[in-house]
Formats: sequence, structure tokens, C-alpha cells
Amino acid sequence: MRTLVQSLLKLFYPPLPSCVACGTTFTSIYPLAFCQGCLDRIPFVTKPVCSRCGRPLRGGDHEPCHECQSEMYYFEQAMAVAVYDGYMRELLHSAKYDFRPDLARGLGTILAVWAENEIRLEGIEAVIPVPLHPEKLAVRGYNQAKLMAEPLAAVLRRPLYTGVLQRVKPTVSQSKLSRRARKENTRNAFAVVDCPAVAGKEVLLVDDIRTTGYTLSAAARALLIAGARRVKALTMAVGVTTERWQG
Repeated sequence: MRTLVQSLLKLFYPPLPSCVACGTTFTSIYPLAFCQGCLDRIPFVTKPVCSRCGRPLRGGDHEPCHECQSEMYYFEQAMAVAVYDGYMRELLHSAKYDFRPDLARGLGTILAVWAENEIRLEGIEAVIPVPLHPEKLAVRGYNQAKLMAEPLAAVLRRPLYTGVLQRVKPTVSQSKLSRRARKENTRNAFAVVDCPAVAGKEVLLVDDIRTTGYTLSAAARALLIAGARRVKALTMAVGVTTERWQG
């Protein structure tokens, strides 16, 4: 009898969701997996930003930013929701290395809410998460970019292509490489195995972090070669500390 009563209570009075980051129960009018306290700790990107790559501009910075003036990227435009610093750095590190697929999906709800009324995404016809190499996927157990892209694709009402783009080169981690080494590390790292799926389409690449942008650019190049009409990119976070890329 007690079990029946508890089941009925849960049916008519479902428990409040728990924040995927801190575990606090909360009420939200959006399908967000984070409580307001955790959202307040996230360093969201604010204007002014570079119109080409979405990186926040500092006082005295020119538009487009220095990286976009000195580098040629294959994606047409890149966007980011937060700055890769502080609490966002902690969340992404945990989602990536601490076996937290639930946290990766939770971060995807932030992407989804951010994208809901984003006019730069109106022409998108397909969402493609940046893939992991099969060896790395086997070790990690999941692709955090794919889990983040799922809520986003659902909100955009666009198909999520997870097998079209493949990482064919077992690249090493970019985090400790110099800028030049990062570019070489991602060269010819991706290939499209289903060209008709992307031919003539405007596609959105999704990844967790963008630093130099070389990984996204290499993936975009493969999609363009396969016939994609246009490639844009969206990441949960973007790096802004230029000193990090020296060497």
C-alpha cells in the first residue's frame, strides 16, 4: 500500500530536478539541467565579440580579431556560449575526463536554450558533433560533443548526423601543444563517409571547446570537400588567453 501511495504522489507531485553540477533541487521554466546558482558562476560570452569567430574582444581589439586576421579557417562563422575559464573550465574538464556523460548532456541543455532564438542558426540544415577517434572513444566511453549536440539538435528541429563525419587520424591531445603543433596535429584528421548526406547543405559543427580553432577548421574542410554548401561552428566555450598559444 505504501509503495502505491508513493507512486501516486510521484505521478501527481513529481520531485524537483537536481542540478547536474551541484545536486541542488531547483525549479526552472526552461529545460535547463543547472540551478540558477551554478548558472551565475558560468562566464558567459558577452559583447563585443569577433563577428567571424565569436571570441570576446578586449579594449583596443580590432574587428575581426587578431586570429581571424592572421589565420584562414574553413568554417564560415564560429560561435561560443561561454568563456573557457573559471567554473566553465571545471565543468568541461569534468565532463570530459571524469566519466560524466550526464554533465555533458546537461551542458547541452545550455547550448539548446542559447540557440533557441539565435538568428545565425536559422539556415542550419544538419547538426554534426565533432567525432572522437575510435581508439579515444573506446577509452572515454562516450563522445562529449555528441551528448552536448543532442539537446541542441532537438531544439533546432534539425537532424543530428553522428556517423557522417569521422576522425581518421589518431591525434594527440591539443591542450599541451604549441599553436603550430596544433595545426599540424589536426591536418587531414577528418573524412566524410557519406557525402550525399551533407551535399548542398549548411551544417553546424558542435564541439565542447574551441581554442585555436584548428580542429573545427579541419573538420569543416572535410565537410566542404564532401560538398557541404556552408559550415558554421558552435562550441560550449572559447578560449581567450592569447598567452596560452605562444611557443
